[in-house]
Amino acid sequence: MTANLSRILDWARYRFADRDALIFEDRRWTYTELDRDVNALAAGLLAAGVGRGDRVAVLAMNLPEYLILGLALAKTGAVMVPLNHRLHEEELHDVLDRSGAVGLASETEFAETAGSLAGRLPALRVLLGLDRMGEGWTAVADLVEAHRGERVPDADVGPDDLQRILFTSGTTSRPKGVRLTHGNVNANMNAQVVELALTHRDRVLNFAPLYHVGGLDIPGYATWYVGATMVLMRRFDAPSILRTIEAERITGMVMVATMLQMIRRLGPEAVRDTGSVRWMIFSQVTPALFRDTLAAFPNAALVEGYGMTETCNGVTYLDMAHMLSKQGSVGRPVHGVDVRVVDEDGAEVPPGATGEIVVRGAKVCDGYLDDPEANARAFRDGWFHTGDVGRFDEDGYLYVVDRLKDMIRSGGENVAGPEIEAVLCDHPGVHAAAVVGIAHPTWVEVPAAVLVAEPGLDVEGLLEFCRSRLGRFKVPKALYLVEELPSNPSGKILKRELRHLLPQLEASWAEPGTEPPR
Repeated sequence: MTANLSRILDWARYRFADRDALIFEDRRWTYTELDRDVNALAAGLLAAGVGRGDRVAVLAMNLPEYLILGLALAKTGAVMVPLNHRLHEEELHDVLDRSGAVGLASETEFAETAGSLAGRLPALRVLLGLDRMGEGWTAVADLVEAHRGERVPDADVGPDDLQRILFTSGTTSRPKGVRLTHGNVNANMNAQVVELALTHRDRVLNFAPLYHVGGLDIPGYATWYVGATMVLMRRFDAPSILRTIEAERITGMVMVATMLQMIRRLGPEAVRDTGSVRWMIFSQVTPALFRDTLAAFPNAALVEGYGMTETCNGVTYLDMAHMLSKQGSVGRPVHGVDVRVVDEDGAEVPPGATGEIVVRGAKVCDGYLDDPEANARAFRDGWFHTGDVGRFDEDGYLYVVDRLKDMIRSGGENVAGPEIEAVLCDHPGVHAAAVVGIAHPTWVEVPAAVLVAEPGLDVEGLLEFCRSRLGRFKVPKALYLVEELPSNPSGKILKRELRHLLPQLEASWAEPGTEPPR
């Protein structure tokens, strides 16, 4: 039996033919209509020369065509490469080149960047417009119309065949390509159904970016696995979210702390009828924000989760029955996943002791794209080593204590300090740099850079240099100048000491509202 992700529509089109599958603004697809569009687009892709094993990148905001293309590519056995639209063009060029993509799909909002990339990468022989991109781009709508009524058999792919390549910054200076297979995605769908008790009656609001596991996998495709309805939004907007929850009787969604804070700032008077919401997945929520969220969504189970791209999102969820008694925990391992906390030798530590969190199971990817060194570090002895520090309590509930990787989590995005450090150190006025996360009232964390630099460094010039090389969310929001960076005898910069030092330093430049950690 094929493991093809697209089989979810083959099942649902018979069971839930006239039920709404997808809603976006004023457009709606029943399961019958969604299945027809996916098959027509798959036929169009095959006619355009895209087939099994071919990789097609997507650069776009959330659109229904993004999701339809993803399933159509799966149906043909091709591989989707979602791109983070917040990256700088040079970063996009790098990941596109390394992905081996033969096609690029985009939309008019990114027409200039997409056109430039297509011109620079001759391997991109198929250019698709999720809307009408203009000359040289084939509109997805035209492909669907040209092949309407055609059906394409699901490619006979196994659980180890690639479904998607997602690029994540990790902790290296270059993004790593995470290889997610059809087996990973199927295992994740099963876990989501079990953990969230998903049924065809659910109406899931999806505003997380589709280039992220948050958009495609929490619960993402599992929505259609059970015949439920996905209400897609182009981007997060707090007032629109509240209006949509009431109008569409939303039952579940995923939020990050930044989003919940934005909703809280609207005030109690802005909160509409949210009584339909029965579950909400979140992370990094403080006790005060937890209380305010529970007040705003009184019938919702607030589910803290822990996961990453390499594990096709969540590997632990805090079960609904213990959301209050175990508040602060990220829960227990989900269906089909093993999680351990180990010491430096890989031996499991007892409850209460801290160590590195390691994971194995059908949801865990099979490695990084063309990166044997990173694979050797992260995938050892049958376990994926997360680089995060945690502990289990006596009841088997996991608590994340710290991050070995020093990842900065800003507004739901992962930002790798070493990537920014490499750009800073390319500037002729910078001798050494270390980047850490500092507190921000909206984005939770933002990157701050501590520099050893030439006297009279042009700060604005340095920031402009960063903007020319990095996505804007990666550009440091504060710069601190020091005579030397704290380091150990081997020369490794001690970022924990650096964080303690920041409150004593004066920022040379800071975004309004940014403050050093206390």
